[in-house]
Amino acid sequence: MMTQDSRGIICMLGAMAFISVQEAFAKYLGEFLPIPQVVWARYTGHLLLMLIVLWPRYGQRIFKASNLPMQVLRSLILLIDTALFFYGLTLIGLAEATAIFFTVPALVIIVSVLLLGEKVRLSTLLAIGLGFAGTLVIVRPGGGGGDESMLLGGLLVFGAACCTAFYNVITRKLAGTDPLSVTLFYTAMIGALVSSAVVPFYWQMPEGIYQWLALLSIGLFGGVAHSLIIAAHQYTTASTVAPFMYSQIFWAILLGWLFFAELPDAYAYGGGLLVIISGLFLLYGGRPKHA
Repeated sequence: MMTQDSRGIICMLGAMAFISVQEAFAKYLGEFLPIPQVVWARYTGHLLLMLIVLWPRYGQRIFKASNLPMQVLRSLILLIDTALFFYGLTLIGLAEATAIFFTVPALVIIVSVLLLGEKVRLSTLLAIGLGFAGTLVIVRPGGGGGDESMLLGGLLVFGAACCTAFYNVITRKLAGTDPLSVTLFYTAMIGALVSSAVVPFYWQMPEGIYQWLALLSIGLFGGVAHSLIIAAHQYTTASTVAPFMYSQIFWAILLGWLFFAELPDAYAYGGGLLVIISGLFLLYGGRPKHA
C-alpha cells in the first residue's frame, strides 16, 4: 500500500517532469515567437486551469485577498522571474539553465538574512560560496568555451533565480495571511493580466501546428506542475520531497538532447554537481536562525 511519503515523492517527480516540458516549450517557442507572447501564453493557460479547478469549489472567495498589495507584489516578482528565465533559455541549454536556477536555496538564505535578520553559520556561507562557484563553472565568464551569449543567458537565469528567492521569502513571511487557493489564483491572474496588456505590442501569428500546440499547452503544463508541488507538500514534509526537485536536471538533459540536440559539456556537469551539493546541504543543514 502506498504511503503518504510515497505519494508526495511521486507528485514532486511528476511536477519536475511537467516543469521541464514547460521549459522545453518555452525554449522552442522562443526561437520563433517574441518572449512576451510566450510569457502571456504561459500565464493565460495557467489562469484558465486555476479557474477550472478553483472556481467550482471556492467561487468569488478566490478574489478575497487579506493583503492585496503583497499578493500583487509576489505575483509581479514571479512574472519577472518567468520572463527572465524564458529569455535565458533562448541563449543557453535547458540543462545549464536548470543547474543555474538551483542556486535558489542559497539565494533564499541571503535574502532571509537581508530582509528577515536571520543569522547563518560559517558552514552555510561556505555552501553558498560553493553554489555560486558552480554557477561560474557553468557559464565560465571570460574563460575558454564561454561566449557572450552563454554569459548573458546565465545572468538572465540567475536573475530569475534571484526573483524566485524574493518570491519564496515573501511567501514564507506572509504565510497564513490568505488561503492557498487565493494565492494560487492571484499568481496566475496578475501574470495573465499584465502580460495581456503587453502582448498586443509583440503579437506574432504562430506558424504550423507545433507552434500552436506548444503555445496552447505551455500554461497548462506549468499549472499542473504547480498543483503537483502543492499536493506533494500536502502529502508529506518539505524535507522529504525537496531532494527530488533535483530530478529536474535529468529531464532537462533528456529533453535538451531529444528536441534541441544539446548535450552539456564537462563544465556544465561539474558546475551543476557543485550547485546541487550546495543546495542539498542548505536544505538540510544550513537553514539560518532568526536573530
